This record gives sequence, C-alpha cells and structure tokens, in this order.
Amino acid sequence: MRNSFKRMVTFILWAVLVATGFAVFAEDVNEPLKAMLCKQVGDGCQIRETSHWLIAHHADPKWVDATAKMLERTHDLFFEQFKKAGFEPQPLGQKLVCVLLGKQEQFVQYLERVRDSVGQSPPAEPPVAEPGKAKPRAGLGSYSERTNRIQMCDIRAMLPQPNRTRDTARLELENVARTAHEAAHQLSFNTGILQQHVGYPMWLGEGLAANFEFSDAEKPFGPLTGNLSPRAARLKQLCADGKVVPLKQMVTMSPYEAHQPENKGPTYVQGWGLFRFLFTERPRQLKQYLAALADRPRGPVRRSEVLATFEAAFGPIDELDHGWQQFLKRLCSGESKD
Repeated sequence: MRNSFKRMVTFILWAVLVATGFAVFAEDVNEPLKAMLCKQVGDGCQIRETSHWLIAHHADPKWVDATAKMLERTHDLFFEQFKKAGFEPQPLGQKLVCVLLGKQEQFVQYLERVRDSVGQSPPAEPPVAEPGKAKPRAGLGSYSERTNRIQMCDIRAMLPQPNRTRDTARLELENVARTAHEAAHQLSFNTGILQQHVGYPMWLGEGLAANFEFSDAEKPFGPLTGNLSPRAARLKQLCADGKVVPLKQMVTMSPYEAHQPENKGPTYVQGWGLFRFLFTERPRQLKQYLAALADRPRGPVRRSEVLATFEAAFGPIDELDHGWQQFLKRLCSGESKD
C-alpha cells in the first residue's frame, strides 16, 4: 500500500512538472550528445546547461557566463517579437547546441573533428565591428545548418594582449552581439520561422540574424526596438555615398553573386535594413513570402522566378521600393515608425 502511494505521488509530481514545462528535456536523452561534443571539443571540455542550450566549452568562464545569459535573452526576445509581428514560432523540442572555444587553434581543431564526423566543416562568419573600427580576423564563429550548432571562438583571443586590454569593452560587446546574431540564426531554423535546406536569399537569412545585433547590451534588442545593430551606421553611409544596391537587384541576387567580396558586405548591411523594413511594416506579406520560399521546389531558380515569388507576396517591386526609400530616409534622419 505504501509503495503504491509513493508511485502515485511520483506520477503526480511528474505530471505537474511536465504541465509546467520543467520536465520537457529528459536528461538521459542528452548524455550521448554531451559525450560526442566533448570528444569533438577535446581535452578540457566542460558542459554548461541553460534552459534551452547545451554549451560545450573550453574557454574563459566569464565569457561562457555572458554567452549563456545572452543566449537565453535572445530566445525570449526572439519569441516575443516574432509573436508580436504575427508569426507563430514553435517551442523548441530539444536543447540546442553552442560550442565555445577560447583559442583559435582549439577552434580550428574542433572544426576539423566536426568535418571528419559529418563530412564538411561548418562555415564561419566574420564578427560585427563598430563603425570606424577595424574588424578582428574572420572565421570566428557561425551557425551551421548541417550540424544545427553555433560554434564560436573568443574574439579577444585573436588580438595581441595590448589591443585586447585597451579594447576590452568593445570586444566584449562584439562577443555578445555575435552570440545574439548566431542564436537568431539557430532559433529561426528550430522554431519553424525558417525551414532547413530551403536555400534562403542571403539578404533574408543574414538580415534576420543581424536584426538581433545591438549597440547597447543592457537594453532590449531586436527588429521591434530602437537598439540598432552597428550595421545601421554602415547603411546610412551607403545612402550618403549613393551606393545602396537597387531593391530589385538585391532581392534577385543569386547566392553566387551575394557571396562575391564586392557584394557580401552590402548584402549583410542592406539585409539588416530590408528585413527590418519588411518585419515592421509588411509583416503579413513577409510571413507569406517565407511560406512561399519553403514550398518552392529545390534546385536552381531563374531570376524571373525569384522576382515573381517576391512580388506575389509584396506586390510590384516598384511600388514596394517607394516604401523602402521612405524607410531609408527615416533611418538617415534618425526618425522611426517603431
């Protein structure tokens, strides 16, 4: 009788935990993943768990703590703002993975081990730099769609000690802003906002992630806030120099074209602005556009078909361009419709 009562109490407690969301992630499910991560990270690997992430790390504990907090902040702001805009992000079905390494050689070794495991090393993206500041070297972090992981190397490890000491605050801001950028990539593919292996235009994927960068780490951030990415200043400069890529050219640019050195920077910068414009002023049409891209047959697509898909959601591009130009004018003047 006593054993039956204990089993009943245990069952009730478990049901309450599940109902309140405290038992969504089963510990034993993650054990094989933890073992694999530690094997790929190498000696010294530790695992840090947050509500929604497994963080495999061999890095400065303070950076790990800052990253853990920023990942969870990004999760909450991502869900809050996409819901406000009328989207329906789905709750995570499992904990996501983030890998943090404090030294470049460790990061390179990790990428090599991942390449050996899955057949391809995850690509790496350059970090965000403040206007007028030199960027640290590229290849410090990325979200990999193939492995569904974030992997990052401490930006500070790439600079000589004198520079690191002098620019500590700026580098720490870049580290956490980059965390939010990569987390937004990862969340978009794990909440149903974007679908795996669709092949989204670079301006769209990078624009979405860039909208979760910020200039002030203490304030809320995201496309519905005024806490803008440093890319905003670069877009203002493109406007001042008359170098903004025409809207039709931007939205029909092929992946090959977008990755060319002369196009990649403007694509990231204008992608930030264009996604913000559509998310804040055309959210229903943006949702329709994302659904159309997800349903599009896989394989090469002609430029005319790319434009047709875009115009089916947003209307004639010449008409949309009028709103885009007004958005740019407000940005350059410091005005906002948020």
